[in-house]
Amino acid sequence: MGKHTIFVVLALTGLWLLLMEEVSWQNVAIGMFVSMLCVHMLSKFLKFKEVQNVNFYKLASYPLWLVCHIYMDAFYVIKMIFTSSKWGFTTEKLELRHEFLRILLADSITLTPGSVLLELNDDRITLLSIAAKDDDGFPASVRGLRDIEKVLIKTQREDN
Repeated sequence: MGKHTIFVVLALTGLWLLLMEEVSWQNVAIGMFVSMLCVHMLSKFLKFKEVQNVNFYKLASYPLWLVCHIYMDAFYVIKMIFTSSKWGFTTEKLELRHEFLRILLADSITLTPGSVLLELNDDRITLLSIAAKDDDGFPASVRGLRDIEKVLIKTQREDN
């Protein structure tokens, strides 16, 4: 059992405890058993080569960071609703090398208010974005994309 497996089992057990809404030794034991069973079945039948180059310890704090980022962007969109704004499309080149991280970035940018994923092709991402009418382009959406990308770049491992 490697470090990655221990991390996944503990994360799944934590999720189990959240869903059960009670912390007791019985729930912890059942959660650990079900988590180990899930990890065993997944590793036996599904080979996830695309996540081998991701450092999951550095990715552990990402959900909390993303929630904070979502709330900050929500205030920006509220401001755009009450002021004059425009919408449009923007296409950016991504620096992420691994497909798993690009998909995670695409899902994350869709969760953040003010931008919606339209297309993800290899290292290019197309977004539907909102900005102030007097802005040149969509700087808030691009800044949000780059902020998320910067955090995810730190989780990349070197290619094997």
